[in-house]
Amino acid sequence: MTHHRFITAALLTVLLISPAATAQVPVCVPPEEPWVPERDADIQAYVDLVAADFERYFSALTQHFQCLDQAWQDSLARARSVSAARETFVQRATALGLRARLGVDPQPPSNGWRK
Repeated sequence: MTHHRFITAALLTVLLISPAATAQVPVCVPPEEPWVPERDADIQAYVDLVAADFERYFSALTQHFQCLDQAWQDSLARARSVSAARETFVQRATALGLRARLGVDPQPPSNGWRK
């Protein structure tokens, strides 16, 4: 097996068995909005159902926001992990004299923003 194929096989193995690779991203589906009758007669007939539907909606909306917040936190944690892995990779590639082959400049400006 050539060196290139060995590295490719090793990377694929790590990706396939990595917990992050198999982690499920939460699916945050917003709740269905309540039906609001247009006619007064329908409001009179369905007031209890519509009121309960609004309660259900706002309760579900709170859960939806919690799901979105968890997804955001999970994404930030994963981005930090990937950033640390990238930093380690760049350091190792630089130590091996391969910095020029990294392509894009791996070091962000000191203020953290590109000019």
